[in-house]
Amino acid sequence: MPPLLTYSEIATFFLQKMQHYDRKFIVLLADVFFNMYNMKLFFKFPFSGMLLLGLVLLNYSCIDNSKNKTIRFSFPLEDALFPKDFTAPTFYWEDQDTSRHSLEISVDLEGKKNFYTTSVSDKTWKPSPEVWDSIKSNSGFDDIVLSIRRKVSGELSKEFGQLKIKISKDEVGAPILYRQIPLPFSFAEKNIDKTSYSVIDVTSPQPFHNVLGSFKVCGNCHSMSGDGKRIGLDFDAVSRDKGGYFIAPIDTVTTFNKNSYLSWSKMSGRNTFGLLSRMSWNGRYVVTTVKDRVVSKKIDDPEKEAYSQLFFPVNGVLAVYDTLTKQLTELPGANDPEYVQSNAVWTPDDKYIVFVRAKALPFPKNETKFDCFVRDEALIERYVQEKESLKFDICIIPFNEGKGGIAQPIKGASGNGKSNYFPTVSPDGKWLVFCQANNFMMLRPDSRLFIVPLEGGKSQKMQSNFEDMNSWHSWSPNGKWLVFVSKALSIYSDMFLTHIDEKGNASVPVLVENAKRQNCATNYPEFMNREPGFKFQMDYSFVNIVDIEDAITAGKKEEAKAMLDQYISQKLGTPLEYQEVARMKSLMGDEAGAAEYNRKGNELDKEFSKVEK
Repeated sequence: MPPLLTYSEIATFFLQKMQHYDRKFIVLLADVFFNMYNMKLFFKFPFSGMLLLGLVLLNYSCIDNSKNKTIRFSFPLEDALFPKDFTAPTFYWEDQDTSRHSLEISVDLEGKKNFYTTSVSDKTWKPSPEVWDSIKSNSGFDDIVLSIRRKVSGELSKEFGQLKIKISKDEVGAPILYRQIPLPFSFAEKNIDKTSYSVIDVTSPQPFHNVLGSFKVCGNCHSMSGDGKRIGLDFDAVSRDKGGYFIAPIDTVTTFNKNSYLSWSKMSGRNTFGLLSRMSWNGRYVVTTVKDRVVSKKIDDPEKEAYSQLFFPVNGVLAVYDTLTKQLTELPGANDPEYVQSNAVWTPDDKYIVFVRAKALPFPKNETKFDCFVRDEALIERYVQEKESLKFDICIIPFNEGKGGIAQPIKGASGNGKSNYFPTVSPDGKWLVFCQANNFMMLRPDSRLFIVPLEGGKSQKMQSNFEDMNSWHSWSPNGKWLVFVSKALSIYSDMFLTHIDEKGNASVPVLVENAKRQNCATNYPEFMNREPGFKFQMDYSFVNIVDIEDAITAGKKEEAKAMLDQYISQKLGTPLEYQEVARMKSLMGDEAGAAEYNRKGNELDKEFSKVEK
């Protein structure tokens, strides 16, 4: 006789195989099967067992199944859990009856049938703030059941669509800062001014607030201190220095200028990206990746527009910048050149750093000049086809005031034959949420969110996952909610909220509406530890080569000369900066000046391009 099954195994089987049936019926069926199976009745009296199951099925077939046949809600999702302070969502449904008719929506609360009813003629309904607040306050945090029926000649149809949702006792209590970017990536790269940073307040019916847009350099990751008063932002500043970074206080107007600018490339003495830099909770330190080399491939296939770039590091070590001493120092224990170490975050007490690690890609033996990019096109194509793999493990290491220590893989987020990346630690230091995919990191179609105790243990796939990419996630300051990004609705990724309970269980997610421009994807969402309605502006007051070149092209020579002097005053420190100054001087007819800056740039390049053996 086969071994006895647990109730969880039986229930999971039925839920997976009978997804389209009523959940209560599936649970009933699992109960019957479990009791008979584990009382061994199926093996002693197989006919009786099958007869009982048949009666259950017959009983179910007699139930009125006029629900959700030709009219059904499509969004929000069944059993979606909304934050207590969430603004009114839009309800969507599908109606297979194409004839002209009105519809009636009714809202039932516990002990209050038809608490609210209204007629609609479209395929969407958004309750007014007053109606939504009334529904929330009267729900008692129990089930809210919405029904929709056709109304023909004043009579309600027998068929109806039904949706059950709930309101959480927990608020979100904070706004979200994020980036909007057009697709595909090749278009975004050529139209940088169409990328923007925005803030949205999920407690308000108002759309997103634009924080910064129409800048002329590539802006990437941002991170904030735990109190929401300081920000670090990755900008390819000045002459497209990939290591450009700004640190500034968050105020009504947050200014990025030469006083708040630093360059990981200048500080580490070689060209570098400073990938996925992260500010400590107390705002004093920033952990970043230096000496990094990446695989970067634009994928301009219209059928793959949703995933139009392959990008991940294959080399790199961790370094920590101290905003007080202005020093950048590699972190012992996370600076082994045999590994690629990146994607680091801090624990809330700033005593540990959690990061990802994988075997590094060896440098070509004949390479005499360091390059931030892998240039082997045949190798890159093998990565695109996933004939070459790279799987990251998540590790934790003591910060130890910059002295580092021994990096330990986190059980449940490492050594599982998958790529584990984008770790985020809950504000109470209890949980670690991370992405898992078959390979690489960033923009992985099979990326799913997992949760595991920070101390390690058995990880579980979160119930909030969709079928298409789940990534870029951030904890709310109160530790009750997680915002994440998915391509579940379109190629242009949206933000969703899921509730995390004390056992690490995630709720059915809800969509953050009104968060993006048309044909733009959202990414890098991060909760700000500020009041929900907090708004601010970013002022990018940094002179870039593109500004100077634009002035030269427009014939504004004196303006271009003044900007070039200001550019030079921003303290040149990379070979590219010197070479770009030389190019501008040449465009303005100063060939002697151009030759001098080219000479300085070439001298500096010998150091920056040195290959470490």
